[in-house]
Amino acid sequence: MNIISGFCATLLLLCQTVISNFDFKYDTQEEFVKGIVQCTQAFNAVIPPERRVVVVLSVAQAGLESDWGRSRFAKLGNNFYGIIQPDPAEPHIRALNSDTLVKKYGRKCESVASYITLLNNHDFFKEYRKERIKQWVVQEVNVEALADTLHGYATDPFYVYKVKDTIAYLYKTYPTIFHLTTPA
Repeated sequence: MNIISGFCATLLLLCQTVISNFDFKYDTQEEFVKGIVQCTQAFNAVIPPERRVVVVLSVAQAGLESDWGRSRFAKLGNNFYGIIQPDPAEPHIRALNSDTLVKKYGRKCESVASYITLLNNHDFFKEYRKERIKQWVVQEVNVEALADTLHGYATDPFYVYKVKDTIAYLYKTYPTIFHLTTPA
């Protein structure tokens, strides 16, 4: 392991500690949005820049997947992204009318960290990572192009369109939180 890899691994461990000890409360959609923003920024702050997730994309997917934190998975398991639990021995929630298990998190920010880790490591998101690194190299973020790569995230054939619509909604509804000129 070279020194940079060791440094990144140390930062990731530090981040996991920070994320696992950080939590937020929400009663409104705006509080939910701000909480997901804070968690995404906290995790992004301790990972290499080329592996960071655009904050508005993280919030859009969390909003869609959890009905703005109102879903059963969000309420019972702090799971805002519908992340599946493949190991029945680990904490989970069983989906209604299905054998699908969804991860259960102790704290809300753990869900955000898991989402970012999923995008950074799962084979389904190679296209996403390729687009993100291309954008990172030219230092120009195109959130819609990143969203276009997320067709494998959900079974809904209209999922990418819904993500894009949600991003547009976030920019319009929360202009003080999300700025078109600074999407990351």
